[in-house]
Amino acid sequence: MSRALSAPDRSADPEHTPASAVDHDPATGTSVEGLDRLRVLLAGAMGTVLVSYAMLVPAAVLVVLTAGGGMSVDGAFAAAIPLWLAAHQIPLMLEGQPLSVLPMLPTIALFAVVMTGAGWSVRRLGGRLRTDAGAVLATQAGAHAAVAVLGSALLPRAAAVVAAPWAAMVGAGLVAGAATGAGLLRTCGLPAEWRVRVPAWGWAGLRGTLVGTIGLLLVGGLLLLAGLVLHAVAVHQAYQQLAAGFGAALGVTLLALAYLPNAVTAGLCWALGPGVAVGAAAASPFGVSPGPSLSFPLLAALPGGKPPSWAIAVFLLPLAVGVLVGVTCRRALGPGAAAVSRLRAAAVATGLAAVAVGLLAVLAGGRLAAGPFDPVRLPVQLVVPAVLLWIGGPALLIAAFQRSGDGVPVPAAEEVYEEQPYEPYDDAHGYEEGYEQGYEQVYEQGYPEDYAEAAEDEQAEDRTAEDDRRDDVDDGYEQDVAEERAAGEDDPDAGQDSRLRAEAEPGSGPDSRPGPDHGSEPDEEPDPEGETEDRGRAAGGRPEPAEEPEPRPRTVAELVALRARQAAAAERTAEQGEPEAAGGAPSGDPR
Repeated sequence: MSRALSAPDRSADPEHTPASAVDHDPATGTSVEGLDRLRVLLAGAMGTVLVSYAMLVPAAVLVVLTAGGGMSVDGAFAAAIPLWLAAHQIPLMLEGQPLSVLPMLPTIALFAVVMTGAGWSVRRLGGRLRTDAGAVLATQAGAHAAVAVLGSALLPRAAAVVAAPWAAMVGAGLVAGAATGAGLLRTCGLPAEWRVRVPAWGWAGLRGTLVGTIGLLLVGGLLLLAGLVLHAVAVHQAYQQLAAGFGAALGVTLLALAYLPNAVTAGLCWALGPGVAVGAAAASPFGVSPGPSLSFPLLAALPGGKPPSWAIAVFLLPLAVGVLVGVTCRRALGPGAAAVSRLRAAAVATGLAAVAVGLLAVLAGGRLAAGPFDPVRLPVQLVVPAVLLWIGGPALLIAAFQRSGDGVPVPAAEEVYEEQPYEPYDDAHGYEEGYEQGYEQVYEQGYPEDYAEAAEDEQAEDRTAEDDRRDDVDDGYEQDVAEERAAGEDDPDAGQDSRLRAEAEPGSGPDSRPGPDHGSEPDEEPDPEGETEDRGRAAGGRPEPAEEPEPRPRTVAELVALRARQAAAAERTAEQGEPEAAGGAPSGDPR
């Protein structure tokens, strides 16, 4: 049950994969389909039926042989049928008398077999609870119910033990279905979307239920052991009366072991207060009712006289279990849980434990063939309130107890604030548009004053450097204009053309200044070829082929050098009287 609560993620077992089946693979999403699916379901269902039946055949043979009767192979298989029906808690008729006090140890073994078979089937089908659990549950419960009906019908009417077909169908279906459900939860676990719907106090209550039920069963076993030790003489006399020889004693011991869970449940009912009644005899911590001599070893452990006054102290045992349940629920919820959640968890644990103990009390009692020991009563109507009292009282008190630190919510891991390390802001130094914007951003970030003062000083230095650079550019521009004017006085046409080109070039006029990081560049390259043609026509001569134009000036210095070369070329043309390219330059001087 604890493995079912933890909801493990299981996949198919590759070592037992049938050759004709394709098991579920989480990576590919494949699963068994078609006839292979039907084969897996039938193999799992009939496998549990055959294994549980074959497990009881040796026990039936041993019981019959120790009783002194002969046994054949057919007789051994026939004797195992009533035991298999009894393992499903199906009421039987023993020589026409009702027999419903059935041993619970074979039922526990059958439960384990069906759980294992159901887990094997669902793993083969893909391990998906939603799509595969229904088919596995239906086939397991249906197979056991059908075989139980068939087995009850095959028993001859003259046999000593018979069973009603309808009771066989209902009993076998319920037991097999419960075992299958437990096996499915153990193998597949609950889906994630189902688990999130269960509150935390619900899971804590389930854990408390498990602890409380196991604790109560340990109390019952402890009291049974104490009764056998204290009444060892009565137990020995019962053995001598029922089985004088070794074989008969072995058979009685096997029968007593089969009824051992029933005796543990009876001891628990005695510890809770309601007690146990076998026929006319009854025993509880409050008193004893006399009855016939109990010759069965387990029944001989019941107290036959008035209980001592200290027998009331036995109630401390279930009270201790109640305290353990409360502590378990409290620890399962953690120190930050609210008192309401702790109370709910304790209430859930107490209620489910009471239901579990009441179910065990129903299965442990019943009719015993209308003899002197009939019926065996474990009063469920008193057992359930006793569990609520002895377990619920301490559990609720422990859950309601407020300690220092309880009720204070613990922050989740993602809500815990982690202080980030201090990182200085260095981006303000990279702005090309000026430090006004950068300084404002630095100021908004709230950095120390010394950092802001250093930034302001550096900004002032950059402004001074920018002003000096602009003054140098202005001086160079004025010198260039003066040279052009001087060249224009000697050659009016050349000066006029130079001024027109200077005005047409962006960044070369008197109102334009170069930027802080680059000089002005003309948008269009000079056309020395066109100038050569115009000047050639003006001189009346034939235009000479234009030389290769010089590269486009990229800086103010290059532009000034270009203007000087053009002026020199114009002077040579005037002196020689020959047309030359205005933009030409000596071949040895590319600039």
